[in-house]
Amino acid sequence: MTTLAVYDCMLFFRAAARPHLARPLFDFVHSGQVTLCFGPDVLAEIRDVLTRPKLVAKYPALTKQAVDAFLAQHLRMATWINDVPEHYVLARDRDDSIYLNLAITAGAPYLVTTDLDLLDLMDAQSTAGIDFRNRFPGVGVITPTAFETLIPKTTP
Repeated sequence: MTTLAVYDCMLFFRAAARPHLARPLFDFVHSGQVTLCFGPDVLAEIRDVLTRPKLVAKYPALTKQAVDAFLAQHLRMATWINDVPEHYVLARDRDDSIYLNLAITAGAPYLVTTDLDLLDLMDAQSTAGIDFRNRFPGVGVITPTAFETLIPKTTP
């Protein structure tokens, strides 16, 4: 059985620029244990981050050809959601709302991120977090480390 998840752009950046930093998360995808969800806005942001001149200059692995192949590989294994309505707006960082809306639309139980604005939605003391969890109890925002503990390890 596969688990649906949304990974934020920084996880894709790590996987493309320095693969060892995100290997377990993407090994889950390659083994079929996790199916990533993509939509137009999320794909556009991931592509934008991976092709920023400052990052390309710093990380030689981020060539145009490598980024195109990396994204194509993950899109082939993903669930594509073409129409992602705005269910929720994250007041602290509106740009991050695309990940939440994709997870909500796809019915993905996990949004995996290191972004503190997103992770704070799981804070039981946060007004925004309480509101989000009450409205969308099926979506958990989780760190990569916590997510890795949820997915059973497979043996090669």
